[in-house]
Amino acid sequence: MKRRNKFDIVIAILDVVLSGANKTQIVYKANLNFNLATTYMELLLERGLVRTNGSIYEITEKGKTFSKKAKELQF
Repeated sequence: MKRRNKFDIVIAILDVVLSGANKTQIVYKANLNFNLATTYMELLLERGLVRTNGSIYEITEKGKTFSKKAKELQF
């Protein structure tokens, strides 16, 4: 199995939170461990790509735009 880079992981997380997800759902659906998911969620929150609504993570408009453009750049 090919190792994923940071870019691929961010795209996977944004796909999961598109419809709203808690951290456990992100871990399972994006195939991450809990510590890695926490690190990436903090990064995405700082960058304004996701927001929290209680314990649920949701994608922002900025995150949707980033995800769309990132998928266009993937091979």
